[in-house]
Amino acid sequence: MLLKSVSLVALLLLGPIPFTGDPAHAEERVIMILQTAYFPSRTAFEPGDTLRFVNVSGQAHTVSSSEGIWTTGAIEHGDEITLKVDASMAGRFHGKSQRLIEGRLDLARTPLTR
Repeated sequence: MLLKSVSLVALLLLGPIPFTGDPAHAEERVIMILQTAYFPSRTAFEPGDTLRFVNVSGQAHTVSSSEGIWTTGAIEHGDEITLKVDASMAGRFHGKSQRLIEGRLDLARTPLTR
């Protein structure tokens, strides 16, 4: 189990993984569900990206937007779920493991072009 967790952390340190749906723009963002936190706790995205929630918390976990716009449904320990994101999903999200934990999705800022 430790090796699996270490492998997931190593994967996260590599940064975003290109998503094959639109290789020019879409990316996959990985968020790990831990016992007392999400990692990373804050994630920037662009509409069309995907979020992959990976549950390594030791128990089933449901992630929901704080505004009630979206939910993952229950994700069993060791499982994962992938969601395609759009602009309406920006904002705080939460779930309860050993305690209430929170994260945030932010729309990525587009650089100004001249």
